[in-house]
Amino acid sequence: MGRITILWLLVSTVVVGVAFTKGASILRGGDVTSHLYWGLAALLTTLGSNLFASFHAAQSDRIIRALRAELERTAATARDGST
Repeated sequence: MGRITILWLLVSTVVVGVAFTKGASILRGGDVTSHLYWGLAALLTTLGSNLFASFHAAQSDRIIRALRAELERTAATARDGST
């Protein structure tokens, strides 16, 4: 899961960079439509990577809660068995 989140981050960063470059080229007479498409792509990839990171964080929280509960059960069993 972590690799996919990092991949989304890298892709959205590249797309934002291209959108910025296209926006800067408008100042020198570049194509406005191309910039708008790249800007929309940057918005969507950034939104996608943020959503994916949120789902990843939620899944990690569930896993951590399950592990803590299991550790508490194991510790309680060990205490009960040792007394």
